[in-house]
Amino acid sequence: MNDELIPRSGDPNAAQLERTERAKSAIRAGLFHISRAGPQQWTVKNGEKLPYAVSLQGDTWVCTCMDYQQRGPQILCKHIEGVRLSEAAQNEVLQANYKEQQMDQPDSNNLSERFNRILWELRQPLDMSRVKRRQAPGMGSVPYLEGYDVIDRANAIFGFAWSFDLISEPLIVRWHKKILAWNQQERRKVPVTDANGNFQTEEVGLVYITGKVTVELDGKEYSHADLGRCIFTGDTPEALDMALAGSATDCLKRCFRQLGSQFGNDLYDKEIAQTAGMETSRDGGSNTPVAAQSTHSPAASQASTNANGRKYGDGTSVNGNVSEQEAYDTYKKATGSAPDSKDSLRFWIASQRTSTVAA
Repeated sequence: MNDELIPRSGDPNAAQLERTERAKSAIRAGLFHISRAGPQQWTVKNGEKLPYAVSLQGDTWVCTCMDYQQRGPQILCKHIEGVRLSEAAQNEVLQANYKEQQMDQPDSNNLSERFNRILWELRQPLDMSRVKRRQAPGMGSVPYLEGYDVIDRANAIFGFAWSFDLISEPLIVRWHKKILAWNQQERRKVPVTDANGNFQTEEVGLVYITGKVTVELDGKEYSHADLGRCIFTGDTPEALDMALAGSATDCLKRCFRQLGSQFGNDLYDKEIAQTAGMETSRDGGSNTPVAAQSTHSPAASQASTNANGRKYGDGTSVNGNVSEQEAYDTYKKATGSAPDSKDSLRFWIASQRTSTVAA
């Protein structure tokens, strides 16, 4: 009996079911090799036998096998059933993949709500209680936001959906500069010399780092790049390590500053910078940082007052650094007068170490 010619059955439904089951068995056993030959055309190869051509002509299935030639199209052969089962299985896989992809897509309503919330927060004015001040290179102070504050605010606004990446190797520039000290007679800073009249120098450097901040907004990523910098003094590994960290933090803050007020862009307005982070004390005297007034204990305030009571000969006040205060007091006790400047105090301390080693 021809393997492709299935015996007739009196019941058409039973005959069709038999051919469908044969197709399933052949597919499970790997005997059917089905290939698409055209938009509505396939070839079905059963084992080592020659392939049969199956096609869908309108609504009618057609096959070149003997079984179909004798009983089709009322009863579909196992080759047609194999094609139909294979196509149905592929469609199920495609639909399942599509549903899975749709499940992974964020809800558009949630995206829009998050987008509007982020824009609203970015447009809010800067809370000046976040602003700190530090000593400027000359007289006076400048406002700034601390690195941890910028990171904390970014997490609050973007929900941790942001990143900071370095996009270049750090650039380190070093040079030697003359040590200057305040000359009371000349009323200016002059180079410090040793006993032989040679200028005293110290090694200084600058670290430059280029980085970018990437934030996720409305399902898209936006990047902002900038250059961070930090100066350092000395040639120790600790000095360079601190400068690298400081430069990276400066770069992070500068990148975020491009996002507006919440990240300190307003502080570059000269009028705002004059008072940002400061409030007038009750007695109408000097301005002091807001954060310092709200967080310092009475003991800390007293220590700050004592530190400000110490002044160099050039009029610069000693800051709240304990080491500097102790060095200042030691100098004054040893010489009977205040140091001319911070640089002269540093030079005196270095000379004391040298004399101690020589002894």
